[in-house]
Amino acid sequence: MRRHIWHRCQQKIIGMALIGLMAVAAPISAQADVPVIDVSNLTQNVLTAARTLEEVNNQLTQLQQGISMLENQSRNLTSLPFSVLSQLQSSMGQINQLMGQAQSLAYTVQQVQQQFRTLYPNYQSPSFQGNVTQAGLLADANARWQASINTFQQTIDVQSQIVATIPADQADLSSLVTKSQGAVGALQAIQSSNQLLALQSRQLSATQDLIAADARAQAANAMQNAEVQSAAQAEWQRFYGNGVGYTFAPVNLFGGSAP
Repeated sequence: MRRHIWHRCQQKIIGMALIGLMAVAAPISAQADVPVIDVSNLTQNVLTAARTLEEVNNQLTQLQQGISMLENQSRNLTSLPFSVLSQLQSSMGQINQLMGQAQSLAYTVQQVQQQFRTLYPNYQSPSFQGNVTQAGLLADANARWQASINTFQQTIDVQSQIVATIPADQADLSSLVTKSQGAVGALQAIQSSNQLLALQSRQLSATQDLIAADARAQAANAMQNAEVQSAAQAEWQRFYGNGVGYTFAPVNLFGGSAP
């Protein structure tokens, strides 16, 4: 298209030069038999045509530069026809759903405080003095055991979900890198980079969830072990009583006195 415009401009300039030459030659033909050429006028017309050609060349150069700038702007504003946002949101939603299914020990401060007091009571506190029973100790131990099982199971579920998303993450990473390297403009490069950052953020968030779930399970297991010792002491105290030893007392046996 640019070449076509250039040819048309050249044709116009040549036509203008020919018109100028014809204008100079017209008076000559109308005179007598002796031909007279106005050299200065002809020179001036040729110089005018040359300057006109130079101006047109400059205008064409400016037009070409403007077209190139518009083409670059168009490429820079071209949007990336690829997105992994829905996959990232779906994967993160599945992990959040697993985290929200926490049993026995929750992740909210208010709930975990109440559950902690229920599952790990202080048997040495005054409220338990004289109220410790073997059935109660067994029920508390069973509740703590179930809580530990639930926390470890949730940790395994979260870990399994994260591992299950690894192949999809690798595919998304490969696609985004390819799109970034083949970006036609700045906008596509920025959008692919933003999606790479979103993928990395999702992976970091999933790792954080796994660390939280694992730490929760480890803490529950440690508290269970500590509570076993506390329950054993309470059971011994219940069995031992107030510590008063056995006092001998005579007993009548078969109607006679005991030795």
